[in-house]
Amino acid sequence: MKNKIFHSIYTKFLVTFLGVLFFSSTLTFGVIYWSQLGNILEQLRVELVNQAQAVQILNQEKLGDDVIVNLYSQGIVVSRIVASLDEVGVTLTDAEQKKIEAGEIVYLNTHQAQDLPMALGKLADGYVVSRPNLEKNQIAGFMELQRTTMLVTLLIGSVLIVIAVAMIARPIKAVSEATKKVANGDFDVRLTVRGKDELAVLAQNFNIMTAALSRNDYIHRDFVSNVSHEFKTPIASIKGFGKLLKDPDLLETQRQEYIDIIVDESDRLWKLSANVLKLSELENGVLGLRKEAFALDEAIRRVILLLQEKWEAKNIDLDIQLDDTIYQGDPELMAMVIINLLTNAINHSPTAGHISIALHKTAKEVVIEIADTGKGIAKEDQKKIFDRFYKADQSRSTPGTGLGLTISQRIVTLHGGTIGVESEPGKGSRFLVRLPQ
Repeated sequence: MKNKIFHSIYTKFLVTFLGVLFFSSTLTFGVIYWSQLGNILEQLRVELVNQAQAVQILNQEKLGDDVIVNLYSQGIVVSRIVASLDEVGVTLTDAEQKKIEAGEIVYLNTHQAQDLPMALGKLADGYVVSRPNLEKNQIAGFMELQRTTMLVTLLIGSVLIVIAVAMIARPIKAVSEATKKVANGDFDVRLTVRGKDELAVLAQNFNIMTAALSRNDYIHRDFVSNVSHEFKTPIASIKGFGKLLKDPDLLETQRQEYIDIIVDESDRLWKLSANVLKLSELENGVLGLRKEAFALDEAIRRVILLLQEKWEAKNIDLDIQLDDTIYQGDPELMAMVIINLLTNAINHSPTAGHISIALHKTAKEVVIEIADTGKGIAKEDQKKIFDRFYKADQSRSTPGTGLGLTISQRIVTLHGGTIGVESEPGKGSRFLVRLPQ
């Protein structure tokens, strides 16, 4: 508990600020004391000398000693008349003694009995001694005022610092508590943002971080759920039809049908595994870009020939317009993007449908356009089609793993480009890939 108090940021702030306050107050007190004390002593010297001279003048005018003393006994400087300097208790040098005997006023900074200045002067039948009035001592009053000012400053400053430190430490403690919750898996925690200072920026950035973590956590859980579902379905099919094949009375036509289903589901499982691995490699930077100059138009033509069996099986009409284009990128990954987009277009196009494939280039970018005449994509689904495993056809009757567009988007992003869709239900879809030159 003791270590916790000493290591607390509140204690560190408090000790630091109080130390700074005490040092600055002491320094200020010293500067004021030494700068102002000289002025006070000079003013006091002038008053002592002037009053001693005034007493000399009054004495020369034959005014009584009692009257003179009464005149100068109530101010900040008091004077009295003594018959001998021995009554004063001071020891003068020969030079000071000569000055006094010559009628001059001698000023002494200190007096042996009291650490106070005094002025001495010669009268007709004695000496005048002018001293500060102890009841109205300027130096003592100045020192008392300084001490009082310093104590009040320290007291008020300490109270204000305690309040200020508490206000500063509160949001920091809130961040500390919030980070503990995040460490325990609570990504929904948010901090209140007040003001525009550094602590407010810290709270705002913390909220951005937790929002991103919450999003990633949701995506992760959704990803695991979808992977589990996507893997479970073909495995269950393979297991189920494998059991049916054990029936010795099974007809040969049924046996072949079940075998075909197992082969198809195995192929689907293999594609799913390959796509999940490919996506993981792309997102974790394992699969780096191998950039080189290649003919993008020729790469698209090869993909069209590769998928010829699929689009001919559905009697789809192709409209191909490709500009001669040399592009600096990864030819294998870009071919994968074209394969995914064209495969989706074929799968979603009706029999005897129409697909247009275009490649255009400008001074700044290369644009790949693949449009079909399928059912189209609803507005609310267009924002989700690039999510992992998402299928606009929730019945899952459409072939595919739901990862093709996610992988395509990641590849295009790695090339510094963008991929988007324009679609309207009943009027088909048009995918646009824009790549910087």
